[in-house]
Amino acid sequence: MPERLSYEQIEAIAEAMRALGHETRLRLVDTIHSEGEKSVGELEALTGIGQPGLSQQLAILRKAELVTTRRAAKQVYYSVAAEALETVARFLGGLANLSPGEAGTGTKRPAPRPARGSAAMFAKIL
Repeated sequence: MPERLSYEQIEAIAEAMRALGHETRLRLVDTIHSEGEKSVGELEALTGIGQPGLSQQLAILRKAELVTTRRAAKQVYYSVAAEALETVARFLGGLANLSPGEAGTGTKRPAPRPARGSAAMFAKIL
C-alpha cells in the first residue's frame, strides 16, 4: 500500500497541478522542457504568446516553483524545475499504478490476476 502524503506535500502538488492545469502554462512548460533553457523573447517566438500574457504566465509558474530563472545582463532565462515536476510525476504515476521508476515511461504494472475459483467466478458460472 502506498505511503500517505503529508499535508505539506499535498499542498505543494495541488499548487503545481493548478499551475499546470492552464493550457498556456502547460504549453510553456512543455516548450521549455523540450527546447531547453530559453529567454522570454525566445519563448515568445516559439509559442506565439504575446509579451504581457507571457510574463504573467511565467510569473505564475515561478510562484509555483515549476520553473527557475537565470539572469544574464538584461535577459532572463527560464528552465524547468525538475524536482518539483518529479514530485507531481511520482504522485500521478502512483495513481496510474506505475512503480516509482516508471513514472514518465508509460509502462504500467500488470493488473493482478483474479484468484481461480473465486466467488465472482462461481457467480459467473451460475
